[in-house]
Amino acid sequence: MIRELGGLVPVRAESLVGQVWGRLRGLILSGQLGPGARLVELEIAGQMGTSQGSVREALQRLEQDGLVERRGRRGTFVTEVSQAEVREIFAVRELVEVFAAESTAARIDDAGLAELEGLVERMREAGRAGDVVSLADWDMAFHQQICLLADRPTLARAWVPLHNQIQRFIVTTHPRYFSPLEAIADTHLPIVTALRARDPAGAAARIREHMALIWARIAAEG
Repeated sequence: MIRELGGLVPVRAESLVGQVWGRLRGLILSGQLGPGARLVELEIAGQMGTSQGSVREALQRLEQDGLVERRGRRGTFVTEVSQAEVREIFAVRELVEVFAAESTAARIDDAGLAELEGLVERMREAGRAGDVVSLADWDMAFHQQICLLADRPTLARAWVPLHNQIQRFIVTTHPRYFSPLEAIADTHLPIVTALRARDPAGAAARIREHMALIWARIAAEG
């Protein structure tokens, strides 16, 4: 049950569903609404000053994102994802992004490189500010951009469903293994370097190394 969470404040009349979705999504990604938390439409509507219909639509959108699930008459709950499931998601993500990086390396131009460098800088700024949710947003935007620059629509579509669970994993896990937080941004620089060299094999290798980094740090902790 939700009890007066600070992120739930009244919203404006426009784009109500989007605003409710965004605020709840932020609370889930940040861990303020943890796995198994029950989301009650009436409570959320009361705290945010909106209708139950808007909340219901927002929850349906979050369900499509894989962040909540309906359990029959029991209600709607934040999904629980095990580390084993996250590893499976990363395995699929690696396959998609390796193909994307190979294609992108063969066709990327200076404007595309500048976009990626800008996203790394945004990650760094968010890390310096201690804003791990924004950092994860920019992190995901970086990887999505590689898929988009590949100009392979199937790859881009395959990547999108993985986004939210990966982002939640980053927010809840990476601050423990990366200090200072902006060091997360620096882990993306070898990928940019390989893309700048227009080296498909190198870009694929850097993606694999990047995906393995967090698991190596988790394993090292024992």
